[in-house]
Amino acid sequence: MQKKIGKKIGGLTWLAIALVITSCQKEKSAPFQTAKDAVSRSLHAPTTPELCSPIPDSLQVPEGNRFFLQGFARGVQIYQVQRSAADPNTLVWVNIAPLATLYAKPTFVDPIIHHFAGPSWQFLKGPFKDEKVVAKKVKGSTQDPTAIQWLLLQADVNLSTPGNPVSFVQRICTQGGLAPRTAPAQLGQMDSIPYTASYLFYTRN
Repeated sequence: MQKKIGKKIGGLTWLAIALVITSCQKEKSAPFQTAKDAVSRSLHAPTTPELCSPIPDSLQVPEGNRFFLQGFARGVQIYQVQRSAADPNTLVWVNIAPLATLYAKPTFVDPIIHHFAGPSWQFLKGPFKDEKVVAKKVKGSTQDPTAIQWLLLQADVNLSTPGNPVSFVQRICTQGGLAPRTAPAQLGQMDSIPYTASYLFYTRN
């Protein structure tokens, strides 16, 4: 009887060791993947984005990337009067930067990301707090003539902080934000135009 009990205990011990080893291997194989998922969990992000209308094919994110976070933005698009590149004698309004806060909910509560010149996005909370992503425009599409374009942007790894999880960003569901309707009065003149939008963040699979 003691031998049988000993064999059972020995078998259970080896089983426990095997489970621990397997668990450790899984953790080592994808620690960053776990961290990426933690962003969505910590910010209570939905598994699928809320869309006001379908995203155009031209703005689709390449394969190998997956959606992980949505932010609802409210802020301004900043414009400055500059000389036209086509005609230096003509003054035009030029968009120089956004300035907005992205919220976890469409009711603009629970701020999660600060959006500013670059364009840049900086996390305000979660496992990637203070991490910044800077992106460059890939394509744009005018979905509403009374609002700024929808955009597909790609993260610039050379300008973004090394630890940020973002690979691509989509700006969709825009309202407002177009250049001022008033004629440019003087060089350097600035104006801020209110806008709202939804930003979808993607990470590599």
